Amino acid sequence: MTAHIRARGLTLDVPIFLQRETTRGGWLGMYLGAAFAPPRRSVVRLLDRISLDVADGDRLAILGRNGAGKSTLLRVLNRVYQPTSGRLDVQGSCQALLNMSLGFNGEATVRENVFLRGVAMGLHSSFLRQEMDSILEFAGLREKVNHRLRTLSSGQRLRLGFAISTSVQHDIILMDEWLGTGDANFMARAKERMRSRVDGSRIVVLASHSVGLLRDICNKGIVLERGRLIHAGDIGDALQCYHDLMARLRRGEEVELDEPAGEESAHVFGAVEELRAEARGRFLLKGWMVDGHGGLPTALVVEWQGQRFAARVRERILRRDVMRHFGLADGTCGFLAEVELPGAGAPADLGAIRVLGGHGEEQAHGVLRIAAPVQAALEAPAGCPPPERPPTMRAPD
Repeated sequence: MTAHIRARGLTLDVPIFLQRETTRGGWLGMYLGAAFAPPRRSVVRLLDRISLDVADGDRLAILGRNGAGKSTLLRVLNRVYQPTSGRLDVQGSCQALLNMSLGFNGEATVRENVFLRGVAMGLHSSFLRQEMDSILEFAGLREKVNHRLRTLSSGQRLRLGFAISTSVQHDIILMDEWLGTGDANFMARAKERMRSRVDGSRIVVLASHSVGLLRDICNKGIVLERGRLIHAGDIGDALQCYHDLMARLRRGEEVELDEPAGEESAHVFGAVEELRAEARGRFLLKGWMVDGHGGLPTALVVEWQGQRFAARVRERILRRDVMRHFGLADGTCGFLAEVELPGAGAPADLGAIRVLGGHGEEQAHGVLRIAAPVQAALEAPAGCPPPERPPTMRAPD
């Protein structure tokens, strides 16, 4: 079986909290600001519609300046982060050398931490028992096996994490920088093992600033800038693109991306909390939606039986719960809308539907969550009464 990584339109949006600007001075003003001006919740896009193919035998370099999204992309490929949208297909066993302290507990012994980290990596306890001696021997910690981890130096913990992480050969290796710390004896053994693991892997994805290392190991490369894929090709062309990018940044030039992220590209959050039939073929939708920049999307579309039906927003509703949750300046993010779905008489006739929001009908791609009572009504057998609506609304996710 061959290994591959296929990504289509990977997008990752995460929430952040921003403190509002204040003109108050002094300690009292700072404390008052902290008490009465809570941070505003916003959403930032870390990865923006990244598509790539990595085939069996490829060694892919990820290039970009600090903050471009290299480590984030590796974590999405390893499924540490679930992408907000897009598709990811990874074929083959995968090991990520991203965090050498994953699963460690300072109060547990070295032996216990071998099991803790190994299980966090998805290894079986029977395998770890068999490999215990070789792991301790490679890390040089055989005499420390019953010591608590917190009594070890940072270098010893690094050696232990590396020994566990590289104890098994995987089809795909994801690395964020090459191991570069440790004493001379350990570094010699670590480099030899890393070369062995890289040579034995079907796919290697490496993010690094070391041009010589990338040129030596990789045959392909991609360049990221502000979470966007701006170049993909062989390693020589990728390195040239990266050098050109860094030269422009050093000169203070603004790097223009092909598709600037604007309001229309912001991810849309929301929920459909009520769905009822007003007449045959006509349904009322009630819920809320907001985009990642705190704006209010204007368009609502229902996908049913492979077609898109535009909904007409009858009324905007003030939703203070959503306003507080997202830190919005305008709380009229609730909506009451109607949509014509020919041939359907009740929610149970609809079956599977998707409700999308966006700024304009053509840009309505953000999927709104279907609340549990609505989902139950859609899945109910024909002729059954709809479930009772709960007396209070659930807070937005």
